[in-house]
Amino acid sequence: MPDGASTVPERATAPRAILEVLTSSLAGRRFAYSSNELRKGVLLGRAPDCTVRFDSARDLKVSGHHALIEERQEGVFVRDQGSSNGLYLNRDRVTTEGLRLFDGDEIHLGQEGAVLRVVMQGETRPPVSQLPQPSQMTAGSAATTPDSASLTLMVNNIGSQVGAGDKTKHLLKAVAEQLEARQERKTGSLMTMVGALFMLIVAAGAIGVWYYQHVEDSRATDQKRDDAEMQAREQEREDAEKARQQREKDREKELEDMRKQLADLQAAMTRQEKLAEDLRAEQSKRFEDLKKEVGDATAARVKEISEAQYKTLKEATDEQLKALKDFSAPAGDSSFRDLVDQYNPGVFLIFVQYPLIDADGNAVGVESGTGTGWCAKLGNGKAWIVTNKHVIKPYLFNADLAISHAIRDVKPAPFDKWTIACWQPGMKIREKVGDTTLSVAQAWATVPGGRGGKGALKIAGFADDDFVEFGDEYKDYLVQGGFRTDLPKEIIDRVRKAGIHGDTANDLAVLEFELRDPKDLTVALPIASEEELGRLHQMDRVMSLGYPLGLSVIKGTTVTTSPATGELRSLQFEVGKIGTSAPILPGNSGGPLIDAHGKVVGVITRRFEATQGEAIAATHPRRVVERFAK
Repeated sequence: MPDGASTVPERATAPRAILEVLTSSLAGRRFAYSSNELRKGVLLGRAPDCTVRFDSARDLKVSGHHALIEERQEGVFVRDQGSSNGLYLNRDRVTTEGLRLFDGDEIHLGQEGAVLRVVMQGETRPPVSQLPQPSQMTAGSAATTPDSASLTLMVNNIGSQVGAGDKTKHLLKAVAEQLEARQERKTGSLMTMVGALFMLIVAAGAIGVWYYQHVEDSRATDQKRDDAEMQAREQEREDAEKARQQREKDREKELEDMRKQLADLQAAMTRQEKLAEDLRAEQSKRFEDLKKEVGDATAARVKEISEAQYKTLKEATDEQLKALKDFSAPAGDSSFRDLVDQYNPGVFLIFVQYPLIDADGNAVGVESGTGTGWCAKLGNGKAWIVTNKHVIKPYLFNADLAISHAIRDVKPAPFDKWTIACWQPGMKIREKVGDTTLSVAQAWATVPGGRGGKGALKIAGFADDDFVEFGDEYKDYLVQGGFRTDLPKEIIDRVRKAGIHGDTANDLAVLEFELRDPKDLTVALPIASEEELGRLHQMDRVMSLGYPLGLSVIKGTTVTTSPATGELRSLQFEVGKIGTSAPILPGNSGGPLIDAHGKVVGVITRRFEATQGEAIAATHPRRVVERFAK
């Protein structure tokens, strides 16, 4: 769960707003906030201080501080925080001023980024009015004219006054009648115009009434449709909530089963640790018996080699810690810093512990080792991890261990008795600081009778063996290891048949992880092609990514990588080797050597003096993955 975010809890009162994440690494999650929380502001982004924090490796379209949701006096608003890919509300661009949120709105963090849906009960977005703004109308006052006097009476009166005869009066009357008719026509036209205007006003009123009724009917229809859609959405939300509650119940049951399983695993690990201590006690007793057969000096040397295998569970020496501090400086190139953030989830700390058994099959000791592995392929609910063969089988590459086993006549137990565990950065490796018992609750692991909390793993296969017996040169190996050469013939025969692998490009192994949840592992590191390897040059910058000194320097409860950069010093593709100045310490074995383009160009295998290390060219791990990752 992201920092600062909370899923929807059961509350006495409904939350002010709920955010449903539709897409991104948080898809399916719901976050509820009260008015008090909204007034303080809910920050969305990938930065650690965000309230709703998205995955920094997968949600690359989401900015560190992308958007802020806050409650103002007018309502709840969302506004941009200077994002790189923009902020959109229902596909409308949101600025720093912000836009108000309503129920059902969708927030887009960039056009191709995360999408969130807003749930705010009772706050639906108001529909856009379809009625035009009515125009203001003013009624004009009708002009009135005084009544006209009778033109006939007027003519007679005027004619009498001027002494006009009947003929003249007749003419004047005719003219007056024509003038009167003309005036009546004008009056009639005016009345017609007034009547037409009145009818026009009545028609306009009728049209207005019809339009208003039509709009009201449309609005009622739209409201009915919106109510139906709202009820459908509410039903959908209720169904989704029921499904979520059922998933929560199923998840709680699954978690309860997992907690029980992890408790059993923890008990198994505790028994394993007790068995290791018991085996050490038995081993000490056998060392006393060994002294009588091979002498004090040789027995002491054998015991010293055996005890060295326990150093992976103890503190690193001051000299080793100083070397780690000097060599594992942070990558100075910004591109390498980005690659560390991107590839870290695919790089693993590997721990191996196996019992030693005698000729009769009795457990007589225990040995262990650590190293680094990296994810090379994903698919079909599985992941394949590349590492060195000597991380899994250290006794086949260490002459002192091989001689010690031959002298004591012991060998590693079958794989079903081994413990192999792998942790990602950030996973818990101990329950508390200072605890000597390792925890596999958050690891991929196979332990006798159980598996890790993330799932089980198995050895998919090894590169071809190139084992060479000590043979006639056994005395040289005894002298180099500090052993006596005048050992009993029976022991000499066992030493002659013992041996180690040569320093070749076959020092490779592949582990297969069970992926019960696809979200657990999403990063597979790309392996360089032959063409890309051919473009490498001396002095090109490269980075090693892994766990120098392994468990020795992990003081806390969680796992962390230690990247370091350097240059390519030699390219010997004919023997499958690459030389580098990138600092390499015990524990880096099996880790990826990455170029500036983000491609794995080699698998780190060993270091020499000063600043010269060696890696297996990428051609060989690519072939091993193609062979076993099916």
